[in-house]
Amino acid sequence: MLKIINYVLLGSIVVGVGLFVFFKWNFIKESWEELKKVSWPSRELAWNSAIVTIVFIVVFSLFLALVDYALNFLFVKLVG
Repeated sequence: MLKIINYVLLGSIVVGVGLFVFFKWNFIKESWEELKKVSWPSRELAWNSAIVTIVFIVVFSLFLALVDYALNFLFVKLVG
């Protein structure tokens, strides 16, 4: 029984993807043409941007942790 359900599920996925491609082919084709016009960043620029983003996330997370700790400390001193 489980094997039949797996085949029906796989068949439904294949039919669904096929219908999507059939009805949206023009959209897919136009999107592909637009992607060819994009000026993509160099590998070095992409890596540098990723590093800047990661550093910013780490620094901002530390800042939020510090603010959270300070507010928690103040709250405990005021209430507790």
